[in-house]
Amino acid sequence: MLVLSIISNRGTVEVDKNEIVGLLGKNGAGKTTLIKSVLCESQNQVMIDGRDFCEDRDYSKISIVLQEPYSQILAETAKEETELLSRYHKVNEEIVKNIMGEYYDKRFLELSDGYKRRFVISTTLASMPEYVLLDEPFANLDKYSSDEVKKIIPKGSLITEHRVKEIRDIVDKVYILEDKIMGVDKEKLYDENFLKFHGLRGFKLSKIESSLGKEILDVRTQKARIKVKESEVLCLIGRNGAGKTTTLKQLVGKVYVIFQNPDLQFFCTTVKEEVKNREEVLSLFNLKDKEDRSPYTLSYGEKMRVLIASAYASGRKVIALDEPSVGMDGNSLLSFYEMIKLLKEEKRGIIIATHDEDIINMCDSIINLDESF
Repeated sequence: MLVLSIISNRGTVEVDKNEIVGLLGKNGAGKTTLIKSVLCESQNQVMIDGRDFCEDRDYSKISIVLQEPYSQILAETAKEETELLSRYHKVNEEIVKNIMGEYYDKRFLELSDGYKRRFVISTTLASMPEYVLLDEPFANLDKYSSDEVKKIIPKGSLITEHRVKEIRDIVDKVYILEDKIMGVDKEKLYDENFLKFHGLRGFKLSKIESSLGKEILDVRTQKARIKVKESEVLCLIGRNGAGKTTTLKQLVGKVYVIFQNPDLQFFCTTVKEEVKNREEVLSLFNLKDKEDRSPYTLSYGEKMRVLIASAYASGRKVIALDEPSVGMDGNSLLSFYEMIKLLKEEKRGIIIATHDEDIINMCDSIINLDESF
């Protein structure tokens, strides 16, 4: 039987060649560290069909899709990347063409975040490895893109993912990584109490009821007219490449915008300084225990909390967030939900660019940029 085994001091994850396996866990549980074992830089052991993979490191047998697309591209376009890979591997170019579509020959740096992820996933799978490890492959992807990627994920795949809804219909087996690696019945991924208990996503969030106040923003951008009232959550939705991030960029200077990469938006050496040394803000956003830490040392969800707290401390009436739920586990999502409630109580307006169904239920109004002109 063909099997990939990753053996750590917390247990073993096994991937049969004829199955797709899910690996779940809270932020910081060590999911990324575990799948990076195939880089042979840790104490973990990687076995393929009973042989130590790290003895010869044959990467035609196994490949990996990392969280950050920038970290693993070699060429400027998906077309050039495919041509480069074909010099070393047998490559199925049609996989890349189908996933990239009209962006097959477009420069990587000009792509939306969703298409950057499609670039890496498609070019990795095009070389047809025996086993493939995918770290958060559905982050940044719209529903259409997610469905397209699901079609090409082969058997012999190990997937780490926070968006449980995206994998529960395709996995054959599931592990949860906590103090130990535990195998669980995949039907548990439909149990909201189970998901919440383990800090996983996939549960429904109730709508935040509030009465809206006066209009505090009315701006026309290239794609849409953006109007926001006090306590309103306005969501911008649309396919990857529809212009959600571009629209938020056009609001810079008019609203307080928080973009996807937190590390590019910190300016101080401690969390306390980021929120203008305001003790009440640290308390409101549960950051007191982190006030003296560098924001760069926090988890993604914690970094996002610091940025939202900083926006709160700024006093700006309208705050915009670009795909804020990327990288959030269940606990982080509940924390985000509470922060949105807090902003609404303060009569702030919130704009959220997203295609995450867990977020959309919070919206008071929606602009679909696929339909805007």
